[in-house]
Amino acid sequence: LAVERISKDPSLDLGHRLDYVVLQEECDTPRALLRFFDFGKLSSAFIGPLNPGFCEVATLLGEDWNKAIFSWMCVNYNLDSTIHHTTFARTLLSPTQVLFAVMKYFSWAHVGIIASKDDIWMDTANKLASALRSQGLPVGIVTSIHGGEKGIEDTWNEIKGVDGIRIIVLCMHSVLIGGKDQATLLTKALEMGLADGRYVFIPYDTLLYSLPYQNNFFSIFDNDTKLQEAYDAVLTITLESGERTFYDAFWEAKEGGEIIGDLEATQVSPLFGTIYDAIYFMAMAIDSARRNRARVSGSNIAEHTKNFSFPGFNNWIQTDNCGKRMSNYVILDTDGRGNQLFPTHLLDMSSDSVKSLDCAIHFPSGGPPKSDSSCWFDPDVLCTGG
Repeated sequence: LAVERISKDPSLDLGHRLDYVVLQEECDTPRALLRFFDFGKLSSAFIGPLNPGFCEVATLLGEDWNKAIFSWMCVNYNLDSTIHHTTFARTLLSPTQVLFAVMKYFSWAHVGIIASKDDIWMDTANKLASALRSQGLPVGIVTSIHGGEKGIEDTWNEIKGVDGIRIIVLCMHSVLIGGKDQATLLTKALEMGLADGRYVFIPYDTLLYSLPYQNNFFSIFDNDTKLQEAYDAVLTITLESGERTFYDAFWEAKEGGEIIGDLEATQVSPLFGTIYDAIYFMAMAIDSARRNRARVSGSNIAEHTKNFSFPGFNNWIQTDNCGKRMSNYVILDTDGRGNQLFPTHLLDMSSDSVKSLDCAIHFPSGGPPKSDSSCWFDPDVLCTGG
């Protein structure tokens, strides 16, 4: 869809016809890297990779090939150095930056991370822990879901054994788009009394797309009161929807005959919109490089991601004079009973500010987890004495 629309966009001058090839990324990290290596001669630029486990190696290969890599998934904080990584560009803000803004606002510094067993999520969890630690935050534990019901109990017992944790980040598919691991994990937390408000659970993957929340009912909660109750301890952070939700934009494209197939919008992951935006983002960078009479090489394309704006799939996309995406996010919460999510806070990431909205957060225990010392969020102050 993105490539077809780019080819018809009269405002873009790419010099060549844009086409794509899909690189089927293996679930196993080493094999995924080998597949990526095979595509070095076939592609002029890359959208991806999906697995943060080989982002650094892929970026080094991109530099050697002088081919740009446009990524929304790489959480690896050391890739943000444009001096050292000249062919790498982010199409979304790093999830770490968004998480840090929320943690600072609520003064929750101590983190635990749970991943599902797949390589992609284990690698995500480890890179996320590295990125948060690079900001000076104490990540108490990084673990994965152990197999079977007893294994999930063991996972929660590991978490309970670490003192002071306020936030638990869940690196796995969100239950709201069909993530079974997350549903099982949250239900077990409720059964063990851990969804009582002592922790705030934050799904990681909703940071990567615009979850449709306006006037949307999540049927996953309809016949599962346990999950509904457990989700009361969850805060969902996602890209703010524009005037249209992801579902609205998908339906419009389908009605216009641009998307052919029997899929309903609710059967499609909102990550569709993120990937669409990443492809358009790259086309805008190529156009910008050509307008500035720069040779269309990997480093030049990655360099020309500054100060542009264009209509994304269901959001307006803008970058600042450093090439950083200017995005708003929302914190969503349930009321502990229904099947809807309501925005409670708006995150303006261009100014790193968090603003409370009309709807207050409904915490299971009536109040938030304990706050941590502000020293954790001040780079000039060393935290001492616990």
